This record gives sequence, structure tokens and C-alpha cells, in this order.
Amino acid sequence: MQVQKDTVVGIHYTIVTDEQEEVFSNLDFEPELYVHGAISIFPKVAKALEGHMVNDTVEVTLPPQYAYGAINEKLIQSFPIDLFDKVEDFEIGTWIQIPGGNEAKLLQKNQDNLVVDANHPLAGVHLHYNIKIVSIRPATPIEIERGLTESILKSCDGSPNCC
Repeated sequence: MQVQKDTVVGIHYTIVTDEQEEVFSNLDFEPELYVHGAISIFPKVAKALEGHMVNDTVEVTLPPQYAYGAINEKLIQSFPIDLFDKVEDFEIGTWIQIPGGNEAKLLQKNQDNLVVDANHPLAGVHLHYNIKIVSIRPATPIEIERGLTESILKSCDGSPNCC
């Protein structure tokens, strides 16, 4: 069987940056299962897997525009320090809550303001995937309808944003 629309595909994979810094790996865990053709993995990764079979290894590179986007300079902002509590506990490089409720990485802490970056941590980064296909099976009708594997659907508790 080949990877194609409406199949459940199990993959082991590692993601590294241009500098060979490992971003993620599931090699020490159960394979990730996803419904091929549903929006559950980056489309360019799904396209690269199409037509492959169990035990195939696929390498694909995602430029920023196909992953987490380019760095948006507008998301690097400065806020008056008096908008924050316990500023003395903030360390450069940590994520803090900023006005509006979002989180941002603290870049600078000055006497009067904080400079933060609210871009995704992988914005502007090329991601290199090394993927091994470990299983392929036909998706069930409910998996096709919902775009999620039955194991995920069974774990859903009905709360908001769950399945």
C-alpha cells in the first residue's frame, strides 16, 4: 500500500535546522499517526510522502514560508516596564505574557521598557525533515470524516478545542 489520500500513515521523524540543531524527534516514541489528505501535517511534507511505501525514508526541507513563516518585524515590540509585575524575575530568553494576553520571548530588559519577540520560535527557520514511513492502512469512514485517527478521537473528552 502507498501513502495516498484517506490512508492512516505512521511515521518516525526528526526535524533539524540548517545548523543541524534538533528541533524535534519522535524516534524514541510510538510513531505519529495521521490521516493523509487531512490538514494534520504541513502540506509540503504530506506531498513529499505521497506515493511512498512502508520502510521508505523521505527527506524534505521546508523553507520558512511553508512552515512557521518569515520573521515579522512588527512582532518585535517594546513595552513600558511599568505594565508588568515582578519584572525582576524576568530573564532574557524566557517567554512572558505581554499586554493583550499573548506570549513573547524577552529580548531586552531596560530601565524603562522590555523588548519582546512574539514571532513563533521557528519563524524564519528552514526545517529539514528525515521521515521513515512505518505503517500505512486504509482510514475508517469516521477518520476520513473528521480528519483524525481513531486513537485521537477515542481520547477526546468533548471539551472545547478537543477533536
